[in-house]
Amino acid sequence: MDNAAKNAPAGSETAVAVFKSAVAAGNNALESVQKAVKQAADVAEANFNAVANTAVNASKTPGKAKRAA
Repeated sequence: MDNAAKNAPAGSETAVAVFKSAVAAGNNALESVQKAVKQAADVAEANFNAVANTAVNASKTPGKAKRAA
């Protein structure tokens, strides 16, 4: 991109700066979304593991048999 900016016609510096700024903003937005998705996946994994561990522990604990009324 810098090479293209160097070869841009005279007077296009502002347009090139705006374009670079837009690309940087897009990259920042993408990074933010990636971090949010990673955090959500981590929370979902932790919740799944907690539920799985609870289920395993519950199956190991003998319970009282319930009678149908």
